[in-house]
Amino acid sequence: MTGASAQPAAAEGKLELGGRRVAVTGAGGFIGTAACRRLAAEGAEVVGIGLDGAAAERVQEAGAEPRIADVSDPAAITKALADAELVVHTAALVREWGSMEEFMEVNVRGTANVLNAASAGAAERVLHLSSAVIYGYASEGHQDESAHRRAVGIPYLDTKSASDRVATHGGAVVLRLGDVYGPGSVPWVLRPVELMRAWRFRLPGEGDGNMLPIYIDDLAESIASALRRGAPGRAYTVWSGEEVSFSDYFEGLAKAAGVPVPGRSPKSLLWALGGAVELAARLRGAPPQIGRHGVHMLDRRGTVSNERAREDLGWEPEVALEEGLRRTGDWLRAEGLA
Repeated sequence: MTGASAQPAAAEGKLELGGRRVAVTGAGGFIGTAACRRLAAEGAEVVGIGLDGAAAERVQEAGAEPRIADVSDPAAITKALADAELVVHTAALVREWGSMEEFMEVNVRGTANVLNAASAGAAERVLHLSSAVIYGYASEGHQDESAHRRAVGIPYLDTKSASDRVATHGGAVVLRLGDVYGPGSVPWVLRPVELMRAWRFRLPGEGDGNMLPIYIDDLAESIASALRRGAPGRAYTVWSGEEVSFSDYFEGLAKAAGVPVPGRSPKSLLWALGGAVELAARLRGAPPQIGRHGVHMLDRRGTVSNERAREDLGWEPEVALEEGLRRTGDWLRAEGLA
């Protein structure tokens, strides 16, 4: 792999985004669309790259020029990124089911393809969106960017961790995102609201796992900040820094949406039920609404520092959980979903 390590170290000064051509992969998704909108507001000439042609209107509404390309296809992504001065890589397979090979193809090889394509097109900087899942869920205490968990056999967790390493070693700026919520979020808003409405959502144990919330607008701002100031090969973790349990979050979301507050059950019981749900879904040929990975995730023990992002990038989270849930509840009501 030739990677993006040949890019100049552009973090010595602030990089201006206005008038620059910025390509965003995964542009039709929740995070990708927010990135397009924020960068367009900065005055950048944004190209939104995605697989789904049906998302083209959404990408255009976010202020970006839509292009169809698959990050798993080296030739297609090289062509799509040929004129990009800056690249924001948000495309990833994010779900609780699927084979390790499927996740490897998109999350790991896709990331390598983007880095190679950016290098071939002489992009000045690549920003890779990673996840705080790479720190693991079992470690107690407050970790920093040096922490890194071992493989656990869960495709999403393992391939996000692997793609993080590929991006870091390939010279990309890396943002490790907390739990991104807000209007339009499927895993943190739409799906749990649907499950809570049907009395089918329960938290493991006492619901005292640690959430690392970040509102979508704060995440979009961190993307702009990382493009301006991020150092190649360096990782930054972004979340609000608030002490929030998953019980705090989902009870607040339930109240904002006007649905039943989730109950609690022993983690071992929910783990077994999650396995049964996954098996039943496979037999039906349909995705499970929640499985064992979800149970594992909602029992996170540790937290992670966001100081590097604040100090090096000049980024500060502005939307506290209470305000973020209020905005999310307003959106749910406006969409007839509350």
